[in-house]
Amino acid sequence: MERGSKLVERVITGLILVTLTAVLLWVPALRLFLTVFIAFLATTAGYEFMKMIEGKNSNLLYYISVALIPIAIFSGFIGEIKHLHLIYIILFGIIAVIYIFFSPTSIQNLVGSAFILFYFGWIPAHLIILHKENNGPGLITLFIVAVALCDSGAYLVGKTIGKYKLAPTLSPNKTLEGSIGGFVFSILGMLILWLLHIYYFTEFLPKSTMLYYVKWGIILSILSQLGDLLESRWKREAGIKDSGSIFPGHGGVLDRCDGMLFSFPFFFYLH
Repeated sequence: MERGSKLVERVITGLILVTLTAVLLWVPALRLFLTVFIAFLATTAGYEFMKMIEGKNSNLLYYISVALIPIAIFSGFIGEIKHLHLIYIILFGIIAVIYIFFSPTSIQNLVGSAFILFYFGWIPAHLIILHKENNGPGLITLFIVAVALCDSGAYLVGKTIGKYKLAPTLSPNKTLEGSIGGFVFSILGMLILWLLHIYYFTEFLPKSTMLYYVKWGIILSILSQLGDLLESRWKREAGIKDSGSIFPGHGGVLDRCDGMLFSFPFFFYLH
């Protein structure tokens, strides 16, 4: 009963997130609200990561780096990719100055703060920049569908027939069958998306070949699972099961977006 209840929570939360994301992606007048939404998710994920690595001792640099994440996100809304790079350098400079003059902390804390800004500020800001490109919403839709179906396929297949552990020291619940299921779901999803692009949504989805869609199904399924395992490593070192509890049935923002964060830079620069 408890497992069934969690599955219902997971499905309801997923449907709400899908609906909200689709509306924000495909209504041009809502780009500012999309940016606010991404900034909220990214800042929350950054905070979740910060709580993993700070241990029992609060660190000023970590809190400042999390507070600066929205600035990085909004630089994607206001400017272009070159402006995002410049803003990241400036924000890191601010953290470096605080580290040098005002914060009695270690070099590890400085590196951790730079990583928080990079992983939860610089990377998500690319989504806003891509959204402004021609067919940006279609490209982002392709990306989200590939990663989300991989995650869902891995979960469903792993829960149903999973037997062989994929990485037992990192995440005992992940199975080889689930990993293969995620891979297959992602590729099938890309084939369906390509057919929809051919027959129904010619003006909305990326105009490309079946090979292009399948290629990204393969690449993103692999990268997103690596991102998932990376977060599992972080959680294992922190001694926690979920990064947070903001999404019923899913855990924290980082639990939901780990694969997307890891794989999106590859998609942005190679698509």
